[in-house]
Amino acid sequence: MGTSVLNLGFASLGGRCSSTGTYASRTDLASEQEGSFGRLLRQRYGARRRVLSRVIDECRALGADGIIGVTLTIRPFPAGGTEFTMRGTAVRARARIHPEVPFTSHVSAQEFARLLRAGWVPAALVFGISLGARHDDLRTRQQTRRRATGEIPGYSDVIRDARRDARRQLEKAVADLGADGVVADQLTLHLRERECPAQEGQRDHVAEVAILGTAIASFGRSEGAGVQPPLTIMHVNSSPAAPGRLPQGSEADAWTQPEPEGRFLDRVSSAWSARRASRSIVSASDSAGVTKKAD
Repeated sequence: MGTSVLNLGFASLGGRCSSTGTYASRTDLASEQEGSFGRLLRQRYGARRRVLSRVIDECRALGADGIIGVTLTIRPFPAGGTEFTMRGTAVRARARIHPEVPFTSHVSAQEFARLLRAGWVPAALVFGISLGARHDDLRTRQQTRRRATGEIPGYSDVIRDARRDARRQLEKAVADLGADGVVADQLTLHLRERECPAQEGQRDHVAEVAILGTAIASFGRSEGAGVQPPLTIMHVNSSPAAPGRLPQGSEADAWTQPEPEGRFLDRVSSAWSARRASRSIVSASDSAGVTKKAD
């Protein structure tokens, strides 16, 4: 478990407005700004990373290799601020090779085993967060005053743009980690108002979208691995007189041996370690065609 209580501030404390005259031209995204609106977004990332680091520290203290079933809870703290809490189950591999950094994942134990057997290894929890603000222009105010039903494009746009930006941030987090894909788990949307920073007496709507997922990476496996059909009968009584017992040395006895699991986990861990090592050096070329290498 990891917990942290922070004062995240308010979206009304900063940002700019794209309104021109009586109409708004677009949705302002915090990911494209360096001012106070951008700092609010970085603060939200920092809160989640701080809690995640505390969960990983507890995992190391237990001598475990990773955490599965991670859940994130965000709620107001009674004395003020916002409480971030992560919970999960630490797991340890029965193998000779162990990862240097414990992995984190929201998937359950059954889903974790299914990913491994399918040739995927969970790498780490990733986040995609977006803050988008849109001015309540004259058209929007008129549409909300009408009694007839109909879509309000200004509200639809700010939600659509914030969700799209959150997906882009999630994809960037996966790419920065060197993974191949992501298993998304949780998407939250919060909509609030703020006073327009550009026009006195006017209001903006701010959408906050957050996506939580697990980055996954593929690893090489021999052809046909993990495709054996399940046993229809499995004997659990070791007595020779057990009725219906299969003969010694049968194919079913091979499934009761723990050694293949250990060798399989060794292959998974070594493959992921080699993958991380291969991505530690990034090659790039400048305009003169000279190849450079940087950490």
